[in-house]
Amino acid sequence: MNKKISIKTIAATAIFTAVIAALSQVAIPTPIGVSITLQTFAIALTAFLIGFKSVAATLCYILIGALGVPVFAGFSGGVGVLTGPTGGFIFAFPFFSAGLSLLNYVNRNALKAVVGLLSVIVLYIGGILQFCLVTGNNLKTAVIAFSLYFAKDVLTILLAYFLGLRIGPTLAKFIQPKR
Repeated sequence: MNKKISIKTIAATAIFTAVIAALSQVAIPTPIGVSITLQTFAIALTAFLIGFKSVAATLCYILIGALGVPVFAGFSGGVGVLTGPTGGFIFAFPFFSAGLSLLNYVNRNALKAVVGLLSVIVLYIGGILQFCLVTGNNLKTAVIAFSLYFAKDVLTILLAYFLGLRIGPTLAKFIQPKR
C-alpha cells in the first residue's frame, strides 16, 4: 500500500516542531538544575491540535536538538542535554505526546482525565528516573522535588486542552488534507 504524506502534514509537523522549540526557550532556572519551561505546554497543545502528527513533531524537535541545534530549554542542544539530568523528560516527550493525542478520540470526560494523567505520569517516570541516575538523588527526594513541576504541568496541559478546543476547528481548515 502506497500512502503519501501530504504537504499539509509536512508543513504542520514543521510548524509545530518550531512551536515546541520556541516555547522551550521560556525557561525559569531553579536550584535543582531543571528549569521550569513551556515544553510540556507546547507538546500538549501540539497533540491537541494536530493529533498523532505531534509525535513526529516531537521526534523532529529531539533530533534537531540532539544534532546540536540549541532548541532545548535555555538555548541548549546536543547529546549532552539528552544524557543530562533533564534528558529523561526529553526522551519521554514522544510517549507523552502520543498519550495526549489519544484524547482527540476519547468522548468520555472521566476517561480523558485518566489518559491525560497517565500521559503526565509516563513523562515523569522517564524524567525522574534519569534525573536520579545522573544526579545520584534518591527516588523519594526526586519525587518531592518534582511535585511542583508536576502540578504546573497538569495545569498547563488543561490550559493547552481548552486552548486547543478553541482554536482547533479553525486550524483544522488549514492543516487537514482534503479527502
